[in-house]
Amino acid sequence: MSEAIVDLKRCIKQYRDADNEIRVLNKMVYEKREARKIVEMELCDLVKLPEFAGYDKLKIEDDGSTIKIQKPETYSKPWNLSKKDLQTILGSYFASTAMPNAQSCYDYICNDRKAKLVATEFAFTRIVAEEDT
Repeated sequence: MSEAIVDLKRCIKQYRDADNEIRVLNKMVYEKREARKIVEMELCDLVKLPEFAGYDKLKIEDDGSTIKIQKPETYSKPWNLSKKDLQTILGSYFASTAMPNAQSCYDYICNDRKAKLVATEFAFTRIVAEEDT
């Protein structure tokens, strides 16, 4: 066999092995995300209780990290804009604006998205303390 074919077979096997590892890791990540989602639902039920109404973050003593609590209607979810949504918003903007310009169009789009993406549920974000390196 030529050296090129041997190299090709070696590369293909390395690719396959790496791809198999990624598939296993992705499955594990999916399972961990599902487990975290279940804990988040339980955490949500707890922080709704009156004794926790004033909490906006929880410090984790053993590792120094913090869990930030975002309450419903106090933040906007991240947004993206599909071509279809953009077309709809632009149609509405130009139909309602006598003297359109770039800045007012930008503001109109941002305000439209912001109003539609106000969160209605709790969100939790873990902030890891930075380590000295």
